[in-house]
Amino acid sequence: MENNNYLQIIDYLFEGIFIIDNNFTIVGINKAASEITGYTKKEAEGKRCYEILKTDICRIDCPIKKLKQGKSADERIINIITKKNEEKHIKLKIFPFNNNWIEIFQDVTREVELEKRINKRYIIDDIITSDEKLFDLLSALPKIALSDVSVLIEGESGVGKEVFATALKNLSKRKDQPFVKINCAALPDTLLESELFGYKRGAFTDAKKDKPGLFMQAHKGTLFLDEIGDMSLSLQAKLLRAVETGEIVPLGGIESEKVDVRIIAATNKDLSVEVKKGKFREDLFYRLNVVNIKIPPLRNRKKDIPLFIDYFINKFNIVYRKDIKGITKNGLNILLNYDFPGNIRELKNIIEHAFVFCDKDFIDTDDLPDYLKNIKEENTEKPHPFNEKERIIEALEITKWNKKKAAELLEIDRTTLWRKMKKYGLL
Repeated sequence: MENNNYLQIIDYLFEGIFIIDNNFTIVGINKAASEITGYTKKEAEGKRCYEILKTDICRIDCPIKKLKQGKSADERIINIITKKNEEKHIKLKIFPFNNNWIEIFQDVTREVELEKRINKRYIIDDIITSDEKLFDLLSALPKIALSDVSVLIEGESGVGKEVFATALKNLSKRKDQPFVKINCAALPDTLLESELFGYKRGAFTDAKKDKPGLFMQAHKGTLFLDEIGDMSLSLQAKLLRAVETGEIVPLGGIESEKVDVRIIAATNKDLSVEVKKGKFREDLFYRLNVVNIKIPPLRNRKKDIPLFIDYFINKFNIVYRKDIKGITKNGLNILLNYDFPGNIRELKNIIEHAFVFCDKDFIDTDDLPDYLKNIKEENTEKPHPFNEKERIIEALEITKWNKKKAAELLEIDRTTLWRKMKKYGLL
């Protein structure tokens, strides 16, 4: 196949095009593909396609591999990372041609971002939100992930700090390397030190042989230090040395050992305040706080509550082998007017509790925990934080746009629902 002859033609096309051989090597690229990815013809040709596009489907759901196995590979929208570490959304289609593969794609970033804004939701990994204040943060998450700098995640217990840490790891260059986690508040100082840095044989009575610590286990990967604010000042000093030098000294050891670890730390405390109180080292704070992510509590993200309810219902339908369609209006109002001191973790527990007792199509107030039932009379009379159109959209989404079930959930008849859908342009 004379790739140059084809490229003279396809250079005039608006779509990006890769010509890929059976070893996943790019043997041809047109001008549009260069503009979308940021890579020149010289930089891209000879590289594997996954080295240029850097997308998760290359690793877990490669369309070329599927086609080779005789399976179908439908057109899809995927995320890629450009040469400038910018995230873009492309619409991708692959088909065989002349013992090679033709990969056609177009940049649909503007359309995808616009749709997110219109639908008022953003989903990445297990992070779900319709909060516009979080949109900019989530849009920047791929860039933060690829930067390899230390990240400090702050937020109340239960807001999903570990979920954000996992998303950063999955979007990073270290995604295929170890992801090691530890809760710094769960262990006493001496045990936490040996867990982090490991120990040498004879370091203490029960040390019968060398044991590598979590830093060594996370070598080339990511170490997630949860509740870092509860670490003692003496141990903070040892952690600072590891972060600054990339070297650790195991308990009972003499020589330092080199490690390559990306640090993500999380805390439910305001570390800047803890620094002023003298409870957290200022130098360590600045080392960890290169990029700061503050996750707002669920009580400040009321519009996210229906999204999480829907998410957990879908999840628990699989776990408990049920087919619960959603939650009633009264049940939803109770949850919308509750402050959730335990945040998303508490909401998850509430929905799981409801699954144990619910034997109907919709979770109702009687299925909720007792501490919510006791305040339901007070809460159900409070104004609903959504307008009518948003309530209708939520009901339709919860019931997967089944108008009959949505009408039942809204406690109106189908004719009224149809009229209101027409009024708001939802038909």
